[in-house]
Amino acid sequence: MIRKQLILCIILLLLLTGCVEREILDDLNIETAKGYDLVDENTIKGTALFPVYIKDGAIENRTLSAEAPSTREVLETLSRKSQQPLVRGSLDVVLIGDELAKKGILDVADSLQRDASIGARVMLAVTEGNAGDILQGNYGIRGNGMFISNLLHQNIKRRELPETNLHMFLFDYYQEGQTPYLPIIKQVSDDTLEVTGIALMDEDKMIDRVASDDMFFFKLLVDKLSEGSHVVKLGGKDGSTEQRVEAAVTSIKSKHKIKVVNKTDPVKVTIKITINGIIKEYTGKSLTPKKIKEIEDKMSSDIVDHSKKLLARFQELGIDPIGIGQLQKHGMRGFDIKKWEKSLYPNVQFDIKPDVKILESGTVE
Repeated sequence: MIRKQLILCIILLLLLTGCVEREILDDLNIETAKGYDLVDENTIKGTALFPVYIKDGAIENRTLSAEAPSTREVLETLSRKSQQPLVRGSLDVVLIGDELAKKGILDVADSLQRDASIGARVMLAVTEGNAGDILQGNYGIRGNGMFISNLLHQNIKRRELPETNLHMFLFDYYQEGQTPYLPIIKQVSDDTLEVTGIALMDEDKMIDRVASDDMFFFKLLVDKLSEGSHVVKLGGKDGSTEQRVEAAVTSIKSKHKIKVVNKTDPVKVTIKITINGIIKEYTGKSLTPKKIKEIEDKMSSDIVDHSKKLLARFQELGIDPIGIGQLQKHGMRGFDIKKWEKSLYPNVQFDIKPDVKILESGTVE
């Protein structure tokens, strides 16, 4: 009896296996990146990037483009143009041209989250110029999609780009008291890209940017630094005979803690930033304990100055990428988001308290 049941199970498995439609990778166009650009007020252009594997193992980057009034119609048109089925399950990154980003990108983000084959961790980025043009480049030997994804991940892990992806963008968008942000990339040459800043969003529209020089301070406010670097400049003030020296503080580890005191008028917010780092390079003659203390103090001063300028700008623009309103919402009964945005948040007083520690020094001359 048991033997008959076993044979029956094997037969059923063979029949079910034969019913599954098999697809060969060479017969698919597997998208690794996509770009969206604004053509005019009622038309957007979508560009799909997919790799083609040559016999010698090299990868050729190929693209398809289509124009339509909406993201979903772009997808349909792209599918009709493709010689083989377009598959989005391996999508690594979606680029959005700056003109479309200024108009609003929720339609793009919403279509991505509704596609069950696309992971929530797919990267989103704004481009200087057309996203489609960037996808036409030739970056590295592993394909453009992989190159752009690795570029963003590397800048998040080892540089000054805060962590962000599709899931985080949508979470911040729908969260009361917090506004999203996205990385900005630029094509430097046919084979080179660069992260040039951070797009600041009001709802889903790009209204301003954090320049590359301020990305370090922005990340201190919104994320943790596990590496990264910052150059501290000492001396060389106007009228001073002291030679300007520089200290490169690297391998920075940081964390921040935000405290909101909502029973005061105006509301007071204290942001404590703890930083540990090492001095990798120093252009002065000798690196004494006194000089290390001077570097710590100057770095603390830089953090206070740049952070306060960023926060004041956010208040003026009416955006909150730090999420102060979200913290206020969870710490205050009867929270009124409209009152917060209109009269309370613009007058918040910020107190930045950095604690910088230089743990060791490497090359000092």
